[in-house]
Amino acid sequence: MRDMLRVATEGDLAMVWSAVRAAHVFDERAELERLFREAPWRVQVTDTGEAVVLERWRDHLGILSVRSLWCTERRVAPLMRALDDVASRQGFADLLSPVVPESYAGQYTDAGMVICQRMITMRLDRLQRRESVPSVLPEGVALRLGVPDDLEALVAVDIVAFDAFWRGDVPTIHRYLAFGRVMVAEVGGRVIGYTLATVERGEGMLGRLAVVPPHRGRGVGTGLLNDAVEYLARAGVHAVSLCTQEGNAMSRSLYRRAGFREVGGSSVFLAFGRTPETHAI
Repeated sequence: MRDMLRVATEGDLAMVWSAVRAAHVFDERAELERLFREAPWRVQVTDTGEAVVLERWRDHLGILSVRSLWCTERRVAPLMRALDDVASRQGFADLLSPVVPESYAGQYTDAGMVICQRMITMRLDRLQRRESVPSVLPEGVALRLGVPDDLEALVAVDIVAFDAFWRGDVPTIHRYLAFGRVMVAEVGGRVIGYTLATVERGEGMLGRLAVVPPHRGRGVGTGLLNDAVEYLARAGVHAVSLCTQEGNAMSRSLYRRAGFREVGGSSVFLAFGRTPETHAI
């Protein structure tokens, strides 16, 4: 049948790249082609023009993630069920949806999926009119730009700063260092936290703010946040956006004190709920 998923061919990549580029999933076609060469099954298509890009969520979890999905609303449920079969054949315990507005979750629950993570978006506007806020750090804490040699230390920070679902693995943090501006906080040469700031389509994004538990509540997070916002203001953007877990009261409080406001409704990840990390919330 023409609406059955199949592994993409070389000839399908032009169509897939058109969708990927429009959605800003990859910056360059070479990234899509590299993913396809490494494992062609991670790019799935139908003969009716639907397309899916898949990737492992984290190396330490047996979860396959739908990075991007292009189809009509009525086709979401049957395609997610088909992709669940793909995940199972590739040895994954569960399948994770793309992040979607909670109002769209019904398209995925119709496939038997459940909400496993709920996030909110926060935004800081008018950066160019914002008064500069100096980064006042606790005594002994210093900031510096991250370098590739920090990879192992940043992975160690994530292990203690986040639960298993959210912590970064080596490939994820390698991408942070390669494509974003990573600022590291350290004490006596030991990394205790970091931020990831990027500029995407003319808007600033705070992709990460991590501080190890023993140093929380002492101003390290505030110092890192102020530094990232100041950097993005210098980069010429007029607003900064971020996503944080709805239940993370400490982070939400920190961002509110810095002037961020919550915008829109909740966004969610859904899965079939076969691992502790993807059970319904």
